[in-house]
Amino acid sequence: MQPGFWKPSLSRRLLAIVAASMVVAVVFVVYSVLRQADHEAEEVLDAWQFMVASDLLRNALIMMREKRLNDAWLTLETTRGLENSWLNSFTNTPRLLFFGRQDIRFEPPKKGGVAAYIWLISRDGKVLLGKPMPEFRSTWEAPGRQFIRTLRSDGHEWRVASVADEDGRYRIFVAQRDDLRTYISREIGSHLLHLQLIVIPLVMVALWLGIWRGLRPLSRLGRQIASRQPGNLQPVPLKGVPREVLPVVEELNRLLERLRATLESERAFTANAAHELRNPLAAMRNLGKVVSEGKDLEEIRRFGRLLERSMERMSRLLSQLLHLARLDAAAIDQGERMTVLREAVEECVAGIIGEAERKKIEIAYRPRLEVQLRMTPELLQMLLANLLGNAVKYGKPGGRVTVRTRREKRHLLLEVLDDGPGVAEEQLPRLFERFYRVSEASRNVEGTGLGLAIVGRIAELHEAQVIASNRKEGGLRVTVDFPPHRWRLVKER
Repeated sequence: MQPGFWKPSLSRRLLAIVAASMVVAVVFVVYSVLRQADHEAEEVLDAWQFMVASDLLRNALIMMREKRLNDAWLTLETTRGLENSWLNSFTNTPRLLFFGRQDIRFEPPKKGGVAAYIWLISRDGKVLLGKPMPEFRSTWEAPGRQFIRTLRSDGHEWRVASVADEDGRYRIFVAQRDDLRTYISREIGSHLLHLQLIVIPLVMVALWLGIWRGLRPLSRLGRQIASRQPGNLQPVPLKGVPREVLPVVEELNRLLERLRATLESERAFTANAAHELRNPLAAMRNLGKVVSEGKDLEEIRRFGRLLERSMERMSRLLSQLLHLARLDAAAIDQGERMTVLREAVEECVAGIIGEAERKKIEIAYRPRLEVQLRMTPELLQMLLANLLGNAVKYGKPGGRVTVRTRREKRHLLLEVLDDGPGVAEEQLPRLFERFYRVSEASRNVEGTGLGLAIVGRIAELHEAQVIASNRKEGGLRVTVDFPPHRWRLVKER
């Protein structure tokens, strides 16, 4: 036995389902055939009993009119003896029962092996000829010239057929035990069982081979994927993939594509981070060397301030890299915590007001809606801090930065507007890429190129979209579009 034999197997599951369905179908068919055969046999044997009873009654009445009572009695007894012998031959015939063995025989019942009774009575119930059935009662008679009833006696079912003459003066009864009916049902069941014992194993083998051959494409697909190199993230070829497995392979290809894009993004991120860290480190090393070798106190102070600024830039870059790494590891926020937008804006404005005052930039909060957002205060403040910091950094001195909210088709639009130089239209789609900086801005303003990337990642984690566009009156507008289930109205102005 192989070690993985008891592991879940699609082929074994399919075979078990089909085999169980087939067994249920076979049992139902065999049961239906046996019932139908029993019904047909009963109809034929009942008709035969009526025919025997009618012939015996006609002959007995002729003999009785001719005063040949002995001949009439002998005819009935002879017929009864022949039926006894005939029915007992079916009883004692060795056959394979439906669920039995070759050596089983039905033993004839007690009382001399009687399997049939035939008797003739008059209208007043007097037995004229033959031997009546002991368990038979006159209440079994029914109106009409002929009838047939079932009586259970001595462990067997008996069919009692009765036919009366046209005047209703005489009535004959023919009682027959169920030996022949049982024999017919047993024979049909035996043949059906023999047939199924041969057919079912053959069908099972055919099914196993068919399922094994039908699942071979899955095995080939598994070997193809297993033979790949760890770095091979190319899509799995769809040629020859069965239609039933095609959705799985397509989802696998989409997963591989996402992995490839993620790995490429990580490689680019690592390369850009190394490049961005190299310059501050080199500057700090050179400044430290100048400071350590300097002799003029004023020169040492000047280079010390430059060293401090480089260290601040390095600290800012490392902090943003850490934030971005944490956001990359996070999943989509499904929490229920609500944060008031106004409070988060006030916190961020308090943290950036110093730089805004140095550039004489006014920060205004003009909401049309007072809302709560379904996100943590820390992430909302980080998003606003990067948007406001970017707006203040690139806004023109003496200008204004505006934060506002509005509703559009059940969505909440959070906008941050500045009156800076704006961005070239072809560069707008790349603003949220990591380490990407607009060429004109990078020459005039220090930055890391990570602020808007952090904004984009926070928006993604909260199922929002972030869009940058130029204002007609000059400056940049950054819009964060929150879906309906991510915000709640507090007050509308």
